[in-house]
Amino acid sequence: MTATWLVIGASSIIAEAFAACAAAQQHPLILCGRDGEHLAIIAADLRLRYRIRCDILHCDLAVDASPVLTCLQDETREFALFIAASHIVDNDQLTARETETMLRVNVVSISQIIHAFIQKQQTAHRLIFLSSVAACRGRAKNSLYGGSKAAIECYLQGLQQQAAASVSITVARLGYIDTVQTWGMPGIFYAASPESCAQTCWKASYARRRLVYCPFFWRYIMGILTRLPFFIWKKMKI
Repeated sequence: MTATWLVIGASSIIAEAFAACAAAQQHPLILCGRDGEHLAIIAADLRLRYRIRCDILHCDLAVDASPVLTCLQDETREFALFIAASHIVDNDQLTARETETMLRVNVVSISQIIHAFIQKQQTAHRLIFLSSVAACRGRAKNSLYGGSKAAIECYLQGLQQQAAASVSITVARLGYIDTVQTWGMPGIFYAASPESCAQTCWKASYARRRLVYCPFFWRYIMGILTRLPFFIWKKMKI
């Protein structure tokens, strides 16, 4: 049975590019997100270009993940899971409400979805989680966001440790990607295209890689930054 890719956070430009990768390989799709109008446009384009089944699932992870959990109970389909949803707020903009939303979306809902997916009875499980280089070391700029990503990474590492041969779990740590959010930001020396990021994720999953960086050179940057003594890290304005 050809797996249906369930794309969480499907209105993001990276998720849209990944959905096109899956559609090009004739995988059915379910696009999940808050913006039903935007998802309808993406789905219509994918159906027209690739002649595949593409459904829409409206779900706001800040409120309730149950629509996704119910979807995963469908015994007539086998699923693969691409998780791109996240709530991003810098530390200096955090409020009690923003803190609760970030933890609800990035940790609670995502954990519930992953658990339901791994527990589903099917012949194989394939999961890709979009993390961030912010998960590697806490920064004054966005340490709660980085911590929320690190929490899911830790959870997935445990699942990778016990995974059977039929289970493939890939964590993709993203550096700067060319999106609306990064356009014009100071200090961005290179931003990978969403299409190249999606292709990297696709290839890494089918090569059964546990961890991949995009762009690739962030592996070396973070290898240095995570090893800096704290007194040096404290002085750095990054």
